[in-house]
Amino acid sequence: MEKYLLLLFLVLGSVLLWIGVSANPAYVLLPTTQPLRIAVSTSPLSSPVIIAERMGFFREQQLTVQLLPIKGGYDCFNALTRGDADLATSSETVVMFNSFARNDFSIISSFAESDNDIKIIAKASSGIRQPGDLLSHKVGIVSGSASEYFMDAILLMTGHPQQQLQRMDIAPYDIGDALMAGAVDAISVWEPFAFQLQQQYPTQVFQFKTKGIYSLSFNLLALRNSTVTNLQQHIQVLRALNQAIQFIIEQPEQSQQIVSDYLKVPVTEVSAL
Repeated sequence: MEKYLLLLFLVLGSVLLWIGVSANPAYVLLPTTQPLRIAVSTSPLSSPVIIAERMGFFREQQLTVQLLPIKGGYDCFNALTRGDADLATSSETVVMFNSFARNDFSIISSFAESDNDIKIIAKASSGIRQPGDLLSHKVGIVSGSASEYFMDAILLMTGHPQQQLQRMDIAPYDIGDALMAGAVDAISVWEPFAFQLQQQYPTQVFQFKTKGIYSLSFNLLALRNSTVTNLQQHIQVLRALNQAIQFIIEQPEQSQQIVSDYLKVPVTEVSAL
């Protein structure tokens, strides 16, 4: 798991934010009076946030944090913009799609990366074995997310017009059931849904070999106005995440077990990323 962590943490603005403020003696740790609500995608890519909460790193930074587990960064983003969360974890593709419609949010940190998170899975009985086969079948995607982007990218890279795809927009928590019920013949989905399908229906699904094709980054998002009003609090969050990443690097097996217990998934699913 440590292979994809720390690659993008505190990049660009986050690095400058940290360096500039940490040098200012006016910024000291102050306890939060209300819980900081973080919408956390139930993916192993959220590991640093989970570890920071479970190991008490947020408390060490004088933060009271409430994790809100949500299935997918798409819905985490929506929780943030509705005001149901103060921060949210999400992939860069969710950021990209939403940036076309609004500009009231910011990335305050990128903290994880994986080239094995998004999968294309087909019903084995459908006969789908390569990207070109998808064009003559119904395909389930989660619109405005890495699921949609990855499906289009695969078709573009293999020379197939994505406009001919018969796509159906399905919620992430329903997409696996839609595949197995025959509503669609293939899906583009992220972990842990792909792993769970493989475990539950090992002979009934076919997974494309897509590892290494696309590297997805995971980010911590905030509403833009809060990056000023809650600047000090965000710095404390970043420091806690830095502690968590160091812990993951130094204690990979223990970290995987902690994340496995929190997400209620097998350790092998966490280590697979």
